[in-house]
Amino acid sequence: MTHRTYQTRLKSLTSETEAALSSYAAIFSKAERTLFAQTFAQGIRPTQVHKSGFQSRFGLTARQYNAILSGQGKVESIKELRKEHIQAARERVKNAEKAVKSLERRLKADRKTKAATVDKTAFKLHHKKRRLVTQQHRLEKKLAEQASGKVSLCFGSRKLFHAQYNLEENGYKNHGEWKQNHGEWKRDWQSYRDRQFLVLGSKDETSGCQGCQLKRIEGQWFLYLRLPNSVLEQTGLNKHIVLPIELPFGEVAIEQALQRGNAISYRFLRDKKGWRVFISTEVKASKIKTIEAQGAIGVDINAHHLAVVEMDRNGNPINKHRINVQTCGKSTHQRMAVIGDAVKQLIAIALTARKPIVLEELDFTRKKRDLKANEDRRYNRMISSFAYRKIIEVIKARCLDHGIEVKDVNPAYTSQIGKHKFSERYGLTPHQGAALVIARRSQNYREQPNREDQTASWLPVRKVQEHVWSYWRKVSRQPVAYATLLSKRKQSRSAAQSEGTDSKMVSNTSGVSDWVLIRSLTVGNTVRPAIWNIFPYN
Repeated sequence: MTHRTYQTRLKSLTSETEAALSSYAAIFSKAERTLFAQTFAQGIRPTQVHKSGFQSRFGLTARQYNAILSGQGKVESIKELRKEHIQAARERVKNAEKAVKSLERRLKADRKTKAATVDKTAFKLHHKKRRLVTQQHRLEKKLAEQASGKVSLCFGSRKLFHAQYNLEENGYKNHGEWKQNHGEWKRDWQSYRDRQFLVLGSKDETSGCQGCQLKRIEGQWFLYLRLPNSVLEQTGLNKHIVLPIELPFGEVAIEQALQRGNAISYRFLRDKKGWRVFISTEVKASKIKTIEAQGAIGVDINAHHLAVVEMDRNGNPINKHRINVQTCGKSTHQRMAVIGDAVKQLIAIALTARKPIVLEELDFTRKKRDLKANEDRRYNRMISSFAYRKIIEVIKARCLDHGIEVKDVNPAYTSQIGKHKFSERYGLTPHQGAALVIARRSQNYREQPNREDQTASWLPVRKVQEHVWSYWRKVSRQPVAYATLLSKRKQSRSAAQSEGTDSKMVSNTSGVSDWVLIRSLTVGNTVRPAIWNIFPYN
């Protein structure tokens, strides 16, 4: 079972229904803000006394109050994220301190040598110190908030809240008094705060929800929404209002949830086009259709595309694909559309091959955290717009719907192995080579280096004890040196094959002859023998 949310738009609403939904949202929002101010903002947990008091004050039922209380899960989210924010702030302070010390040493050296860059270095040092003080102040503030247990939360978005200080720049002519609603900014601010409400479901209730029930009558879906008592007094409507609704997405899953008696929650949201409904429930996962014994499909997720390689049961690539996913410079909705189209192509490939999809367990949180420490603006833009986590979420969700198995593997050295071991061999790009490594790793293939690339260790015992990734660790730490080394070896092998010099025939125990070249390889300050085969692959 997995939790899913489907959305649809309410159409053909009457003025009375519009007024009822708006009144419901206003009461819900006010009660939610009041509960937060009296409890969570002061570090107090709500009690039964709060529940009875809020029911009588705002005219709510017990289930409607529970829906308000469940919405305070954002408070727990803020507390959990605060730990990560504190860690990020500490790292920024540490990086700023290192930068200040480095600039101080440089400034001291420039003054001693009377270099022409003294003023420029002093200017940089001044602003780095200012930056350090700012970061230290933010860290102290976050630590104080964590110690007090209090949470700051802005209902209505901080962007719109700060717009009141620059009205003309944000397209407003006036502000509006606090107790009046005729000001442009005040009207938008209040409307944005009172734009949504939640109806909490439970599996112990009829149709999975007491406050809102979905029914199908003569092939048409209808929502029966229970209004708060305070809204009934304001509008004079009946206790329930009937809303015709269409289910373009998830109709089968929602109908199955109703038959099983699962809990179904409804969130009503008003936007520029009208009201939308988000229906959340648990759905049953589809039966797995993929066969692991046939191979796997490796996916290397990059900032601009998905590198996809299909592998057979022996670990060899048989198909390769490039799926464009250009998210840089696009809005949130545009990114989701691009990601959805790309994942749709990936799902089609997996369904045709009937093989599981293999992904890397990557975390871009730290990379995004260190963006300001990196001076490459193109890299910063790429990482900040790289919706890696969202791509992973969409892939796993669609695979769950279509019965495709998804595996996660360790991402260590996949790019280095794919580039140096498989790219040239199979005519793949470095990213496609990494995708092949990802697929092979799901079936526990040991990615040892090619025999012509691997250098001899100091002692045979040490070589036996080394992990299979030890060579690739060296390659990743010194990519330029190893790339130069490999190119020289290829040139030497080509020369040996053409001229027949500096080589000899050696017969192995199986009777197969290999060409072996013996050269001297300089590693650091030590000259060591390097042995490799002319025929490059195992």
